[in-house]
Amino acid sequence: MQKDVHFNLTYAISRKIGIPANVAEKIAWANQYTDDLTKADLHGIQTQSAILGNCGDRQIQLSVLVPFHFIPGEDTTHPWMTTRNNPRSQHLVDIALSKSDVFQFGIALHGLQDTFSHESFSGWEEKLNACYSWHYIDVLTPNVGHADLRAMPDIVNCVWTDPRNNSRIDNKKRTMAAAKATYDFLVKFHKPKTPSATWTKIRKDLGPIFKIDNYDNRKKKLCVLSGNQKIYYNGVRKKLELAHKSDFLKAAANHLAAATNSFSHLLT
Repeated sequence: MQKDVHFNLTYAISRKIGIPANVAEKIAWANQYTDDLTKADLHGIQTQSAILGNCGDRQIQLSVLVPFHFIPGEDTTHPWMTTRNNPRSQHLVDIALSKSDVFQFGIALHGLQDTFSHESFSGWEEKLNACYSWHYIDVLTPNVGHADLRAMPDIVNCVWTDPRNNSRIDNKKRTMAAAKATYDFLVKFHKPKTPSATWTKIRKDLGPIFKIDNYDNRKKKLCVLSGNQKIYYNGVRKKLELAHKSDFLKAAANHLAAATNSFSHLLT
């Protein structure tokens, strides 16, 4: 998923169900900032890889890609493969909720949302991820994630064909499913009962937005949906990075520990 989902959609849904603006900003910022922290801090914490070539590094796979972006699902044939809304990704969100850590919650929502766009790929280097036969002859990019397809699986309005099995993928449908999963956990976070009709109305509003071809226009429409047309990520990032980067790093370390513990058995 891209910023229009991780930040704008998360913020919009948060506000639509009544989460206060300052809290919604923190959740959405932590969610998107997971894609932005590309340099390790003094304690070695980073949540994204800045260079495609680094993806072939097993340490990057185990400490960055798998725990934050390609959470393994329940497929027994391909245990590292991400499956949408899988139990492990849900459990990591629940852990964050149990800690009442708004930043860890945002980070965990990032991983949950990515299980939809990264479905059937893995953050572990393996042939499963190879989309083109020439990969076996001249490796230009590592067989990690959807590197062969670049950003295609993450673009909301994109409809594409998976070269591995010729299946047609409509990202709008995947994104709507991710929005519902996000909504469910945001409601759980907010605690007060939310009328079932709330999601019906949000879904109706999101449908046309996901069909918008222009990325910036999609973000603008999500800002309108949130009730704050002036909410932009760069401004929020500047404010919250200054005030809460250390809180984010602590939350990221806790998420990493929980995630690693959940898939460590796959290494044996």
